Order: sequence, then C-alpha cells, then structure tokens
Amino acid sequence: MAGRMNVLGIDFGGTKVALRVEVEDGESRDDRLRIGAEEPAASVLDRTFAAAARLVAQTGPVRAVGVSTPGIVFDDRVDLAPNVVGWSDLDLGGRLEAEFGATVLAVENDVKAAALAEVREGALRDTRVGLYVNLGTGIAIAPVVEGCVLRGAHGAAGEVGYGVVGPVSEWTADAPTLEEYAGGSGLGRRVAADARVPAADVPELVAAIATSDAAARLWAGAVDEIARHLITAALTCDPARIAVGGGMTRAGAALFEPLAARLRAALPYPPEIVLSGFGADASLRGAVILARDAARV
Repeated sequence: MAGRMNVLGIDFGGTKVALRVEVEDGESRDDRLRIGAEEPAASVLDRTFAAAARLVAQTGPVRAVGVSTPGIVFDDRVDLAPNVVGWSDLDLGGRLEAEFGATVLAVENDVKAAALAEVREGALRDTRVGLYVNLGTGIAIAPVVEGCVLRGAHGAAGEVGYGVVGPVSEWTADAPTLEEYAGGSGLGRRVAADARVPAADVPELVAAIATSDAAARLWAGAVDEIARHLITAALTCDPARIAVGGGMTRAGAALFEPLAARLRAALPYPPEIVLSGFGADASLRGAVILARDAARV
C-alpha cells in the first residue's frame, strides 16, 4: 500500500463515533463505536484513538485526518456540544495533535461537514446556491454558495436550533429553543407527555401522529416552526435546492409533504426539497473529504 494517499475520517456524534480509512482507489475500512450513556468525553476519545489505530494497522499510515464534531469548533475547544459529557471542556485540537503527531488535521462542525459532502458529491452537487438541513435530535442548517459552505464569523452560521419559538417579545430564557421544541428527542418527549403515547424514536412518532389527534397537532406545530425558520433562511440566501438529512427524515411523507407545502406557500421562488444523498453517513463522508483536502495542501 506504499505510495497511496490514505486518509482517515472520524465523525463524532451524540451517541456514536464512525471512522473510515480511505485510499485513492476507493478502498475503505470502517468502524463504529457506541457512546455509552454518561460516558465521559475522555473515554470516548481514548476508544476512538484505539479504533483508529486498528484501522490504520490494516491499511497503512494516513496522510491526513478529517474530523467532524457537534458544536462550534475553535483551535482549543468545541463550544455548544451538550450531548457528550465534558465534550466542551476538551482541548479537542490538542488531543488530536498529540495522538496523530505530524499528520495533517482538519476539524469541522458535523452539519457543515455533511453539507460539504452534499455539495461535493451528493444532493447539492450541481447547485450554485443550496441549503443543507439537519433534522434530528439537533437542528441546524448550512448554506452552500458556489461550492463553499458558509461558516460565519465564529463558525456558527446556520445554528438555527437555538432559534426562538413563538413571539420574540414573549420569549424567556427557560422557553424551549427550536431544537428542544421540534427536534426529534424534544418532540418525542412532548408527544409522550402531552399525548400520552410512546414516541421515543421516529417510527414511534410517525405511529403516534397517525393514531392520536393530540400527537398530530404537536407534530404539525413542530413542522410549522421548522418551516418558519427555513423560510427565513431561504429568503436570506435564495437556494435552488434544499437537501434534508438527519434522523427525522425517516418520517418520510409525514415530514416532507407538509414542509414542502409550507415553503411553496410562503416563498416567491420555492426551492426543490430533496433527501440527503448520504443520509446518516453525510458527516463521515464530509470528514473524509476534509482529510483529502488537507492532504492536498
């Protein structure tokens, strides 16, 4: 395998870590780890590095490592990453440098990494201006313009999950954000509590809205809030296409039909709405692309 440009992609999620070593001819080796409930961030990193070492032993040294992670990426920390205990307290860049030494590193937010995968190789590939939308436990968007993902002044462009639900004048610090109100986990908890039907995952949510008027009203309200934020985003950047990924896409027509109808009704130039080209692997694919880009510099 000497002479081939091997790269390593690592995608850190809220409940799992996905790894892939890829070589120039397209051959790849993958591994996935589950993150335990309340597992400390340091333990997640240690197990990830051990898995990466096993993959590299099978494929040969890597020239670059690309990493996607929840949160806002800075040189010495990752902000706003609440799903893994202690993640925001880590010097993630420092730990990666200590582990991989002189290997070239590139670290990016997971939704922006997914958007990079979609615009390079996926559902946004032939689109000058597009929008990637992640609807899952977390909610975020990433505008892409002329092949580039918009990062913003602090790397926080598109963090609409922190958006206000309902009238701004009535909003308080303890009111739910868009992510808490309409994200998969938050919505599931509300359906279970208010409609009194189980909704721990997307299939249960879909079943609940089909059999319970109360659950259907909660679902419709969540779709309304998601649509409201996407309408504002679409009016800002005028995308030709919106690619939607994340766990909530498993709801299928129950999500896509009302969402598309709301955007068609409100926008002067409604974008095409399509399913993500990479699905659950979009952030991992983006991490590999980040590594390939870094290796070529």
